[in-house]
Amino acid sequence: MVVARVLSLLRAYSLYLYVAGFLALLLSLNEIREAHKLRQETIFALEKELAHTRTRRGIGSAIAALVYLVLISYVTFAQLPTEAEPPAPPPTATLMVIEVPTSTPVTPTPTRTHIPTRPRATALPPTPTSVPTSPPAPSCPNPGVCITAPGANQGLSGEMVIRGTARIDQFQFFKLEYGLGETPQQWNSIGEISRSPVVDGVLGVWNLAGFPAGPAWLRLTVVDVSGNFPPPYDLRVVIR
Repeated sequence: MVVARVLSLLRAYSLYLYVAGFLALLLSLNEIREAHKLRQETIFALEKELAHTRTRRGIGSAIAALVYLVLISYVTFAQLPTEAEPPAPPPTATLMVIEVPTSTPVTPTPTRTHIPTRPRATALPPTPTSVPTSPPAPSCPNPGVCITAPGANQGLSGEMVIRGTARIDQFQFFKLEYGLGETPQQWNSIGEISRSPVVDGVLGVWNLAGFPAGPAWLRLTVVDVSGNFPPPYDLRVVIR
């Protein structure tokens, strides 16, 4: 049986699988410890948010490693099903038949060939060409902190790709946030913070499913290695 063979193979390499599982568990616990240490030492809200994200990721990895070790333990100590060998079929006698080749005359058959005619050329109607138009570039006080798409006061729905630039001197990370209403009282993160600068590229993806229709604001914040950041870039949009 295939299951018995797989279990036998896993049992043969169980020691290596255990070592890999314990290493993954140790790395997850170390990630949780480092995140806790960072959350205790930092005074910035953004760094605390990053430490909280690392803690959740470490807990998830630790749980996955424990489940992996439990599965390996179950497979190692599970009773292997025995595979019954099928009985060998009885030998059967084969008869050898000798065929005498016979020659048959081949009569050639005439073939008719068709001479292709050149098709008449037909004039194709001219295809209309359209000149693509691009939205005007947004006015960004700081070119290193700028959202280029969507545009200001643009209607949004579904899943929206946010593009722009997030690059300043001594760059550390950037994050995207949104606030609902004309004067948002609370800002919520869009995805996780990013530690790679972006120049005229994708900053994040905002899924608008379930959001109420009305005005909203996007905010881009770029932080340097000292924890300081220039004024964030705010952009008004309309959720449909």
